[in-house]
Amino acid sequence: MTKKRSTGQIFLETWKAGRGGATAIRAYQKQHLVEMIDFARQNSRFYNGLYRDLPAEVEDVTQLPVVTKPELMSHFEDWVTDPAVHLDELHRFVSDPNKIGQFYLDRYTVCTTSGTTGVPAVLLQDQATMNLMGALNLLRSVPAWMTMKDLGRILKSGMKTGAVWATGGHYLGITMMKRQILEKPSRARAMRIFPVLDPLPEIVAGLNEFQPAMLNGYATAIALLAREQEAGRLNIHPVLTMTSSESLSMEERQRIARVFGGLVRDNYGCSEFVATAYGCSEGWLHVHADWVILEPVDENFQPVRPGETSSSVLLSNLSNRVQPILRYNLGDRITVRPDVCPCGSPFPAIRVEGRTDEILRFRAEDGSLVPVLPLALWSVLKETPGLHRFQAIQTGERRLTIRLETDEGEIQAAWGRVEERVGAYLTRQNLPGITLELSAEAPIRDPRSGKYRHVWSEVKTGAAVEQKA
Repeated sequence: MTKKRSTGQIFLETWKAGRGGATAIRAYQKQHLVEMIDFARQNSRFYNGLYRDLPAEVEDVTQLPVVTKPELMSHFEDWVTDPAVHLDELHRFVSDPNKIGQFYLDRYTVCTTSGTTGVPAVLLQDQATMNLMGALNLLRSVPAWMTMKDLGRILKSGMKTGAVWATGGHYLGITMMKRQILEKPSRARAMRIFPVLDPLPEIVAGLNEFQPAMLNGYATAIALLAREQEAGRLNIHPVLTMTSSESLSMEERQRIARVFGGLVRDNYGCSEFVATAYGCSEGWLHVHADWVILEPVDENFQPVRPGETSSSVLLSNLSNRVQPILRYNLGDRITVRPDVCPCGSPFPAIRVEGRTDEILRFRAEDGSLVPVLPLALWSVLKETPGLHRFQAIQTGERRLTIRLETDEGEIQAAWGRVEERVGAYLTRQNLPGITLELSAEAPIRDPRSGKYRHVWSEVKTGAAVEQKA
């Protein structure tokens, strides 16, 4: 029950599941689940102990206990199935930005999570999982995203892809793009990364020069670029625009499609399962349910009905064997469509409540309003040494209040580093002299989602009005 699949077998099973409809999808899901549980029991000390009292063969995922990120990270050496993997070595690996996209131990791709639930994780992708991601994109995402005519236009451009990502850490987007370039260096000519920390005029100038046929990035970054296109400062015409990581309203999605004049599709993925779902023409996300199980649940981990928004979602990765992830509390809020999606896909359709961080707009010295992307500010703070958690709240047109959580007695030292790093970042955005305040409050969870929001505005006039316009 623990057979190792070749790349060809992975592609064939993935193709058969899609062609066979809902019945085939459920059959493959069951097969992959039984195999993964069996493998985890045999090769992970953590799961061997956790499943000790379960029946010899488990076919229903709800028979498994729920696991959490803190629980898995605290048992890391028992969780992983490769005895050569050690957490202290991984921490050294991810602390080096020069290793982004490189293999760890010559065989694993490494990503880190954002820590919206309070505890960041280090996650490995084995080669079989990376091969599966390629199969899912080629066999499902691309056909759902574009016509042959669209594909022809992209190929004619040389597959030119521009991506607006945070680049300072081993985050999912930058890691996967770097991995592709390392595997085939010639791709570097067609794939350009625009660091989200760069000032907006520099990103705009770079995109105008590069003229990507595909534009990829955080939803707030893409929405902001659409406004730059409307204003006439940006002039690009991507065939396909892909958004990820954050929530995007239907109004913003329509604006992006209108001003760029191409297709707009969403991705849903995470370091726990990179290609969880792909967007369709109807604005829904279709879950690759033969390889991943998503269970929408309430605050007590009980299932919620289709059409209801969950409190969280439990994820089971049926592919990755170096770090088995089964009934893992992901924390995202999802809604499952109760009927068949009009696009015709046989895969379950969902909507996801992504990050709710906001674009901030500060008043510059010349009186203009300068936008600051939330994931840019997040990446500056996340890479500041000594921080466990943080929240940045705009409390005035030229004031940013920051909540910090550090080791006991380290708050002032950490604050000094935060002032230096955030101040330098804002100065580069043409925002010198913004007042930075250390809050007396520690970071707190959002009462609705249970996650830690990282960046938002409490300004009710001026910048806030412009932001909603």
